[in-house]
Amino acid sequence: MARFSVDRLANMPVVTDKGIMLGEIVDLIIDELTGKITYIVVKKTKGSSESFLQKLRHDKEGNVLLPYASIKYITEMVVVDERYLRIQASKGA
Repeated sequence: MARFSVDRLANMPVVTDKGIMLGEIVDLIIDELTGKITYIVVKKTKGSSESFLQKLRHDKEGNVLLPYASIKYITEMVVVDERYLRIQASKGA
């Protein structure tokens, strides 16, 4: 398992494995009991897919909450599993 500093993740682009731009990481949500990351908080950016993003869960500031489990890998960007996100969106998660 690789380690990434929070500074390195801040403002990192987030895309789906199908190439849809979702935005940039602005924050992380961590479970207080386990200490594990539960969500990455993503701010929409120019070029973000509005139609895809509006189906996903949002915080009170309008940022998108992506389950940490949806991350496939991290390189120069965070790549998330689009199928996983679509399933979560259909459940209303």
